[in-house]
Amino acid sequence: MDAMPDRQGENSESSKSSSSSKSQRNKIYVNGFNASGPSQLSWKKGMLLGRGTFGPVYQGFNTENGQRFVIKEVPVISDDPHSKESLKQLNQEIKLLGQLSHANIVQYYGSELVDDTLSVYLEYVSGASIYMLLQEFGSFGEPLIKIYTAQILSGLVYLHGKNIVHRDIKGTNILANSYGEVKLVDFGIAKHISYGAFIRSLRGSPYWMAPEVIMNRNEHNLSVDIWSLGCAVLEMATSKPPWSRFEWMDAKHEIVFGKDIPDIPGHLSSEAKSFVMSCLQRDPSNRPTAAQLMDHPFVRDQAARKSNKLS
Repeated sequence: MDAMPDRQGENSESSKSSSSSKSQRNKIYVNGFNASGPSQLSWKKGMLLGRGTFGPVYQGFNTENGQRFVIKEVPVISDDPHSKESLKQLNQEIKLLGQLSHANIVQYYGSELVDDTLSVYLEYVSGASIYMLLQEFGSFGEPLIKIYTAQILSGLVYLHGKNIVHRDIKGTNILANSYGEVKLVDFGIAKHISYGAFIRSLRGSPYWMAPEVIMNRNEHNLSVDIWSLGCAVLEMATSKPPWSRFEWMDAKHEIVFGKDIPDIPGHLSSEAKSFVMSCLQRDPSNRPTAAQLMDHPFVRDQAARKSNKLS
């Protein structure tokens, strides 16, 4: 599920106040959405930002405290198997996001079920996804790649510390604001795994998938995010996903059976190349953890700068 659209702020609709419906409401509010008991939340629905996997995504505004946020609306159709599967996936995302609080992960605020529509409230990030920035402006310079990569890693260290694997790290699922801050979004296929456990399902985006995920034979764990991170770094450096010169079936063969990693641009520093090569180890046991990568020379200065800023 797309937790946020690629660009937040297009295809506007006229603002509409949320109705004080007489229908039955089931509300869950957290993190600043003050709702004492069943009392109403003073919000207005604004422009249509885009469409996620499950339905429209709007900008919202709280008329009591001035907070902007994102509203995902998901239709609930009781006799539709596809709707039931979508809700199952969405509930998984809500359950995971409700446990998380980190500067580089989109914040979940709450949800509300009104009649046949589930509304999910999320942090509003003004800006665009890394994918959209690459499409509009082309590949990034190494200084910016460092800044973004260190923050993505910080989010992954936090997630992996909770034994949560994202499983879909790529440019479309990383939002960047105008201050150079990034946030991970789209936890629709993220999964909590018990200590020492593995996952056995084919989930993720093809060109960013780790070999063990494509094979779908051996169980896989947190290290699949490290592989995808290496792919995302190459995506930022080239404005396209790795192995993109191949059709998907050929790309799968290259990812699983190829002896080489994708071409790394010659203009990248030796530290950047070393970082990518560390991530793209076909044997998952040879990949460093997210915490270990925070000490890699490519991002170490950025990680230290962020740590000093927080202290």
